[in-house]
Amino acid sequence: MDERSQTTGTKIARVIARWVPVGLWVVVAAASGCARDVTEEDCREVGEHLREVWTAEAKFPQTGGASADKAVAVIKSQGSALEESWKTQCRKELIGTPRASGEFSCMLHTKTLADVKACATIPEH
Repeated sequence: MDERSQTTGTKIARVIARWVPVGLWVVVAAASGCARDVTEEDCREVGEHLREVWTAEAKFPQTGGASADKAVAVIKSQGSALEESWKTQCRKELIGTPRASGEFSCMLHTKTLADVKACATIPEH
């Protein structure tokens, strides 16, 4: 693995660790360096997908009322914050670096927060 790829993997781990306001600790391993560079589109796609996963797993109130409406708003805002945090850090630290192919592909195919965490255990190639 070349030094540039190793640096990208380290940056991905830092970016993911920063967007974990919900107690999920994720550390992404570095992947091989024979991939294209990370783009704005990569950052946007992963960010949107993470928000969708968050929303799908969120426990929404089963009853109505003002407090339930407030709880729903908070849950949705946390999902949006997760997305924006990922995109901001991705833009800042990952755009233009070699894309760690396994991690991005894995992240885009997750269905649960546990799957997101599992993406962090992809071994180095």
